[in-house]
Amino acid sequence: MLNVGIVGAGGIAKFLHIPGYKRIPDVFISAISDSDEERAKSLAKEFNIPRVYKNYEEMFDNEDLTAISICTPNYLHAPIAISALNKGIHVLCEKPMAISIEEAEEMVKASKRTGKILMIGQNQRFRPFNSFLKKIIEKGELGEIYYARGYYLRRKGIPGIGTWFTNKEFSGGGAILDIGVHILDLVWWLMEMPKPKYILGNTYAIFGPKGIGEGGWNKGAKGMPIFDVEDFGVGLIKFENGKIITLEVSWASHIEKDEGNFLILGTLGGAQLNPPKIFKDIDGNPVNIEIPEKNYEWGEGEIEHFIECIKENKEPIVTGEHGLIVMKMLLAIYKSAEIGKAVEID
Repeated sequence: MLNVGIVGAGGIAKFLHIPGYKRIPDVFISAISDSDEERAKSLAKEFNIPRVYKNYEEMFDNEDLTAISICTPNYLHAPIAISALNKGIHVLCEKPMAISIEEAEEMVKASKRTGKILMIGQNQRFRPFNSFLKKIIEKGELGEIYYARGYYLRRKGIPGIGTWFTNKEFSGGGAILDIGVHILDLVWWLMEMPKPKYILGNTYAIFGPKGIGEGGWNKGAKGMPIFDVEDFGVGLIKFENGKIITLEVSWASHIEKDEGNFLILGTLGGAQLNPPKIFKDIDGNPVNIEIPEKNYEWGEGEIEHFIECIKENKEPIVTGEHGLIVMKMLLAIYKSAEIGKAVEID
């Protein structure tokens, strides 16, 4: 039986991490911590978690934990992860892994120093079609992937104006770090993770500063009406081997409906996510292959993979190093927007 602790009692813990661990027979969630003790108690009662802590350090010291999930605001990811790793606890950290390159680097160093797993919660890599497509690409059936476009656009989806999401001090950024991290990580992974070289990007804050564009969650924040992040961002990433990714993300925009998708172009075929399709030429004829996708629980494969890596002492599909490179690309978009020209990634 593996003992797991949850740090943070918000929505991502309730809807992804806790149900994910509950599906695995030999995993036991022994404790949960949150600075809002009443919220933690409520979640503990709902999921029969025996102990609640207000302070995560106290939980680490008093529980015999094999692993934790970090489900807190972004600015807390690094200190919690480093503390846990130093205490010999494996870490599954929600995306984005940190709010600065320096923090992300320290997390990776702590993982290497202690020999404990640091996995980043990029759950889109575990969606059945995406896992299938990765295998197809690795077999060479789409040829060399030379271009990808990834986009995640919401019509009204700002996650609570005045919450930590819209305060750069706590979030590190807006739509780019919140949802852009998902689609960029996914298409970069499918492209077989080339080394980024140059990035050109821009950001916009059109709706949030006017108090409009909120989604259906986290509404009605009081006392902190701050919106100093972007609600739209775009980036063009050129890699050392000449490959290109373009990225578009919005929390709010004048579009027909919310849409997340990618387009992958290879020398022998292409693919898209929604609906899942592969595009090929067969005997000189263009053929569109629809890929039926099985029903799956959100986060199902991610949590199972994390536990499997602990049991088998193997490297996760999403490493801390991967998270660090994705952070470098995303933060370079902000830098490019700030200085008005392309930036080079070291």
